[in-house]
Amino acid sequence: MAQPIQELIQEKRRTHPAFGGTIAKAFALLSCFGEDGLPLGNREFAQRLGMPRATVSRLCRTLVELGYLAWDRTQDKYVPSVGVLRLGYPYLVGLPLRNLARGPMQALAERIGGAVSIGVAQGTQVIYLETCTHREGTLALPAPGATRSVMTTAMGRAWLATLDADAFAQALDAVESERPQEHAAMLDTVKRNVALYPRRGYALNEGDAGLGVHGVGVASRLHYHQHRLLFNCAIAGERVASRALERVYAPALIGLVQQVEVTTGLAPTRHIP
Repeated sequence: MAQPIQELIQEKRRTHPAFGGTIAKAFALLSCFGEDGLPLGNREFAQRLGMPRATVSRLCRTLVELGYLAWDRTQDKYVPSVGVLRLGYPYLVGLPLRNLARGPMQALAERIGGAVSIGVAQGTQVIYLETCTHREGTLALPAPGATRSVMTTAMGRAWLATLDADAFAQALDAVESERPQEHAAMLDTVKRNVALYPRRGYALNEGDAGLGVHGVGVASRLHYHQHRLLFNCAIAGERVASRALERVYAPALIGLVQQVEVTTGLAPTRHIP
């Protein structure tokens, strides 16, 4: 379960007294929606956020008036409205790398018969910014704005490998607090990926996260608004031969990342076999 929003507000105000509690509650409420698109009611919001239903009701009415929520009167529940798209669009438009990388990403997606994505990490999740896919696609194709756990995705594991010891411990603590079962199931695999990352230069998802998908993740040297850009390639598990992630897909993704880095003006680095 996520940290109750009031606890988060109190924690933030200890170091930032001007921290806006009402704004934090509104955005926390909007963040409750999952990728399944299912509507949520006051009771679900209150349970997930640890807020009184009266407070939830006021926030929902305000967000409806502002165009960020829509009310489904048949279910007496809420769904995100078109206003939320306006919030993310300027961020995506301001990332010209998406246009530079799209061609090479599409070429690699066709070559491997899977999907190639760019994302960033925020909190305990990675957020996908761009995905190019082979014509047959992969299972659970992540569209821009889709979120996955830093523990279960190859790109999330690559990001964890870039953190110093204190930040890494804090990230794991946050996952344990929010999703204890996932933390317990993935901890050893994540630690193994993090330990091997400096030598091999990539992280793996060998189908251990479910969904029938295998993946390779690389943390690039590129940043956008203080977020390191992460690259991922995903392939349906039945297409992945033994050791192919290490021998075929990892070198291909590393080569793509280095190509994009050089295109943006960074000096080339040694290719890791």
